Amino acid sequence: MRSTIVAYIAGLLFAGTALAQEHPDHPKKDAAAGGAKASAIAATVTGENICLGCTLTKAQGAAAQCSKYGHRHALKVTSATAEGSDVGYMTGWILTYLETDAAQPFIKEHDGETLSFEGKIYTAERVLEVGKQVGAKKSEHPDHPKG
Repeated sequence: MRSTIVAYIAGLLFAGTALAQEHPDHPKKDAAAGGAKASAIAATVTGENICLGCTLTKAQGAAAQCSKYGHRHALKVTSATAEGSDVGYMTGWILTYLETDAAQPFIKEHDGETLSFEGKIYTAERVLEVGKQVGAKKSEHPDHPKG
């Protein structure tokens, strides 16, 4: 009986050790960092600046109250490139803006505009950290026209 119990405990210990090992194709979350390490890529991304609340209200009947709380925009991706290569899998993604000084005008304004940015995309979270806007035309000041 005693040898059966010892063998049973040894089997449990062996099974626990085998289950705790990390599979190379599916790494476990980094417990020290509090979760999986974020994957961030430097990219140039283009898309339509949409209000999340208005979009969800129109498409799915959400109860957004943009008139009360204001519009919160995000970028619906139409194209993205990273390191000179197309990252087409992002097409259709809705990227929320990371709250930074550079992103504030796009979070609050520019509804329906097509915008392009260079920045960092946190792919697991679908968050865009705006580095700078690219391809924007500077508007001419009415009191100081060029020419």
